Amino acid sequence: MSEKRIQQLELQVQDLTNRLNTRNDENLTEVWLDSADIKKLFHFSDSKLYRLRKANKIPHELIGGTYVYPKSYFTKTLLQKIKNREKLE
Repeated sequence: MSEKRIQQLELQVQDLTNRLNTRNDENLTEVWLDSADIKKLFHFSDSKLYRLRKANKIPHELIGGTYVYPKSYFTKTLLQKIKNREKLE
């Protein structure tokens, strides 16, 4: 492999590393809401929240038996849908 190609690959690896580090930093500062918070804020029932999770219509993580949801998704995406009067189902 040529020296030039090796340098290109090293730059690409460094770029990818920087991007991954940035994404990890963003995830650390993310505010997460639990199911009770989401149900209270949006007047969702347990079954509606369950259906949205199962259909992968909302991002979620299961941590220690508790589902959590990124607040940024709801403040950006869902509020935009409400403004546009789109029905979430």
